[in-house]
Amino acid sequence: MAQVMSFDANPQERLTPRSAATRAKLIAVAERLFAERGVDGVTLNEIGKAAGQRNAAVCQYHFGNKEGLLQAIIDKHVPGIAARRHSLLDQLEQMGRRGLRDVVKAFIYPVAEKLLDADGGRDFIRINAQLVAVHTLGTQHLAASPLKLPLADRLTRTLLDALAEYQLPEPILQQRTLLAAVLLFHGLADHSRMLDAVDHPQAVMDTGLFVQTLEDAIVALLSTPVSASVDQK
Repeated sequence: MAQVMSFDANPQERLTPRSAATRAKLIAVAERLFAERGVDGVTLNEIGKAAGQRNAAVCQYHFGNKEGLLQAIIDKHVPGIAARRHSLLDQLEQMGRRGLRDVVKAFIYPVAEKLLDADGGRDFIRINAQLVAVHTLGTQHLAASPLKLPLADRLTRTLLDALAEYQLPEPILQQRTLLAAVLLFHGLADHSRMLDAVDHPQAVMDTGLFVQTLEDAIVALLSTPVSASVDQK
């Protein structure tokens, strides 16, 4: 993705109620279209038209480019997830608990709660399933990301502390934490699609059980002994 460019050094400073409403509408439409057709399958022009805007450059005016619009979606959802995650980590510290399962819960549940967010929560999960590699490489400081996320250093540090007893080599840790993020977002994304596909989801889909199973799967993924056949160099 290209570096975010903006036509306005700080457009938030001059937002009027009308322009704020336009931005919110564009973000909501972009969430839906990105989730349905993929980030690379939708143009800014299509988003503007779907939002009922006659100005063909309306998205460029408000967000600069597609990465700027993605950043606005992240800024809408991720701070709440980060705050919820920090609250859970605070509780663990107060109780003196740093077990792997406790930390995995802090990793999973703030994201899983987006399944119940009617304001684009499920779309956000599906979009981030497309961006999980970019996000993970950025939070692990392995590659620069064009998108800015709240610092995840505390979660990463706490997770690594919980994993220390398993004595996993660094390359294995990197692979497994990336796979954990893939499993989290792609698992929730597919579950959200199944929820949307049935008329009475709670009658046939137990989301609580799914999230608990996801928790078990990620704990197992992170903690299982390394196979003797795996090259750990």
